[in-house]
Amino acid sequence: MPIIGKIIRVSELPPIGERETNAIYQVAAPGSLSYTDYAVDENGDLKTHAVVDGTIPLELADSHVSISNADLLAEGIASQAQYNIKTKEKLAKKLEIPVTDGNAQDYPKIIGMNDNGNVAKLPAGDLGKNMMNANLSNSAARSHTLNASFSINTLGNPYVLSGLPNKNSDTVNFQKVVVQNTDGLNAIVDSKNLLLEIPNQMTEAERAAWKTKMNGGWSTGTMSVAVISPPIVDKTDKPFWINLKGANLNLPSTSFKVELCTQDSISADTATVVAIIPGSQVQLYTNGIDLTFYYNFKNIPAGEYKIRLWNGVAWYLTSFTIRVASQIQRVPLNNIVWEQKIYNNAVSSAITQAGAAVSYSSDSNVKTPADDSSFIAARKTNQLIGADEDFYMNVEITGKTATISGPNGFGTMTHFIGLVNAANGVDLLNQTVANIRLVQSYWYPMCKIFPDNSAETVTTAEPTYALSATFIRRGGSWTVIVNFNNKTVTYTKTGYTGPVAFGMYNMNTGGNTGVSANIVELYKL
Repeated sequence: MPIIGKIIRVSELPPIGERETNAIYQVAAPGSLSYTDYAVDENGDLKTHAVVDGTIPLELADSHVSISNADLLAEGIASQAQYNIKTKEKLAKKLEIPVTDGNAQDYPKIIGMNDNGNVAKLPAGDLGKNMMNANLSNSAARSHTLNASFSINTLGNPYVLSGLPNKNSDTVNFQKVVVQNTDGLNAIVDSKNLLLEIPNQMTEAERAAWKTKMNGGWSTGTMSVAVISPPIVDKTDKPFWINLKGANLNLPSTSFKVELCTQDSISADTATVVAIIPGSQVQLYTNGIDLTFYYNFKNIPAGEYKIRLWNGVAWYLTSFTIRVASQIQRVPLNNIVWEQKIYNNAVSSAITQAGAAVSYSSDSNVKTPADDSSFIAARKTNQLIGADEDFYMNVEITGKTATISGPNGFGTMTHFIGLVNAANGVDLLNQTVANIRLVQSYWYPMCKIFPDNSAETVTTAEPTYALSATFIRRGGSWTVIVNFNNKTVTYTKTGYTGPVAFGMYNMNTGGNTGVSANIVELYKL
């Protein structure tokens, strides 16, 4: 125990630095003869727990703060004063309970603590940044209510939502789909409403393609037939091949129909059917342009008939007719007479004509090969068809091309095969009123084949080629058809109605080219 040496009476307790040690201070109470004793040890510490009017003095007794505690001494705290200073330093580092309402802009920092108890200031804006990498507990269902707009900008990064339940077996209860407008706003709509609205957002071409895909890849567009070839058949006991040319004729192979209907049928839905063409006798093509079938018309009454088509979605009735005749009025081809004119009236064994055939090959003895826009040979038959007579003619054409040096592209080197005005004399120029044009190119053994003035063409890069050409006249309407390498090009126009002969007109070419034509069939309609 410390030894207290002397007693000192005072009116008030001196400050710590002015007190004597090993003394007892008797402090007189104001207006009273009583005193309060305060013991001060050799270290200057106050040892008496003095209470004045129920309050505790600034200095605390050793019973309140154990100054002799080994832990405090280890921290360098050997007196109440040192303890107070240390406590004040620690309190200065404490965070006061906030009473001010603020925002992240004015108060951009928060307190964070690591696993060791160390603390640091963190940006308030980082709160929630790692939310997307956190696995929420699965202890209970969770929900979140948005009381205002909520936006996520992925900046082009993938946004994946996976693991959703599969409800393919419960489409009765799951008929909503999530959609987005141009502003990025997400919403739900009924799936059927979305499906019904989709066609309104498509172009006509996209709608047609979509309908075709919905029909298994087969045409659902509006069908049309521009040509029925041949336009006439007879009642001979044999099958006739009939070719239809038009648009959207790529019918589905599992649900199509081809039918023969009366000429007076007006509506495709209510047409009077005369005969159904068996599906096994129909050849379908994917190009959408052609449809071919064969049929024996021996039991079909003579007359005009329309053709009705079913594409699995709708009916189509042709406006053109095919005529069934008791006997076709064929034009004889064994007594054809030819006229010819050759450049400089030369004689050439490479330029010939006989019967229903006519042929041309380049002959340097007639003229040196060149692209000089000149005609070398012209041939025409006698009159085959009279004025205002309708007819059908089929011609087989073969040709040969050459590799010709010169500028890129095509020159004027052309062979014309077709129908001419029978009243005109033959001359070295293109006299055709309807034709097939065979145009030779430079550099390649290439030839472009045009039906009359059509911009559409078929092309061959082979040294030789063969094609079929058809000419049909009905009234003042002409149809010229080229069939080559499974491709068909059709050209129609109106024009000449006078008497018709057949002819070939050959221009000079820069190489050894040639062409032959043979009338296979010709009959009046």
